Amino acid sequence: MKKSWLPCLLVSLLFSMAVSAHHSFAIYSIDNRIDISGVLTYFEFRQPHIMMELEVINADGSIELWAVESMSPGRWDRMGIARDIAQVGEVVTLEGWPAKNGEHAMLLSAITTARDRTLVIDRVRQPGARAGF
Repeated sequence: MKKSWLPCLLVSLLFSMAVSAHHSFAIYSIDNRIDISGVLTYFEFRQPHIMMELEVINADGSIELWAVESMSPGRWDRMGIARDIAQVGEVVTLEGWPAKNGEHAMLLSAITTARDRTLVIDRVRQPGARAGF
């Protein structure tokens, strides 16, 4: 009887590691879609998510640096999205959901480049779309 707790402990431990391996997108305000325009200063295809940074110049001349997160590189590849959709140094407009805490962070939904290439990357939370990432 004493050894019956060991399998339960092992299963619980393995499950907790799997859950902690991926984070939630609950930090983003899905009811408040915004768009920002600026110079793309960082664009990296890495696991678990593609990351971008955008330098936005405000009307008063102040500069904000936005951290932008997208889905995994594998999802972009399966969707046929070219990895050269945008280049560092290029002016882009990004659409997505801002961080709830007011930080300059966003979950990407669409990108429009200076070359007039618009691409809807994520249809999550749009009418008719399936839930999940």
